[in-house]
This record gives sequence, structure tokens and C-alpha cells, in this order.
Amino acid sequence: MTEEVIEAPQRDFYIKLNAEADMPSVFAAFYTQDYVTVVDEEGVETQTPDGDPYLVAHTHDYAIDIVGVIQKPTGNVITDAEGNEIPEMAPVAGHHVNVRLTNDNRRDDVEAINAIYGQAPTTPERVFL
Repeated sequence: MTEEVIEAPQRDFYIKLNAEADMPSVFAAFYTQDYVTVVDEEGVETQTPDGDPYLVAHTHDYAIDIVGVIQKPTGNVITDAEGNEIPEMAPVAGHHVNVRLTNDNRRDDVEAINAIYGQAPTTPERVFL
């Protein structure tokens, strides 16, 4: 008798954008906009945006961790003002974002982003606990 192995669906996604400025367009499904409703003398309601759209970074369905720029050692050692030797660091290209799904409610949105911008780091710099 052979047992069928069922893989759990992916729940952690590692996204690498070209720049932080790409966040609103790539993660548009996760942004929201507040509105103010005004009612005129005739009872007609008008909604106008109140402030800028903003990222909803966590709900019961997901969590978004904006890692930003990752720094990696260059292999060189530098000496600070106190004479301490420390590894020289250099930025890794891109703006990094981690997403964890807690259920399947936003899976289609995250998998669409992952299909274009997803990475598969062997040892991620930052993970969800």
C-alpha cells in the first residue's frame, strides 16, 4: 500500500520589486482609500477621497512585511572610528516584501504577484515566526 503525499499550499511568499515606488501598483489589491461623504441641500451624496490610498498590511487573511532594502556582506572588512573591524555591507538590488497567507481568501491576488515578482531564497533574510 502506498500513501499519497499531499503538499500543503504555499503560505509564505518572498517578493522582490524593482523599487519601493512599485508598491502601490503591484500591491494595488491590498491598498484602500478613505472617503468623506457629503450630502448637499437636495440630499445628493457625493464621496470625495480623504487623503492618499494606503496599504492595509495585515488582516485575518494575510500579513505583509515590508523588508525594504537588504544588506549583504561584500567580503571586505572596514574599521570604524573606534578601531573596530566590521564587515562591509552593500545593498542587494530591489525592494523586498514578504507576504504570509493565513487562509485562501487572498490566495489569487498573492499568487498573481508571486508569478511575476516571486523569489525562492534558500535562506531568507527575514521570515515570519
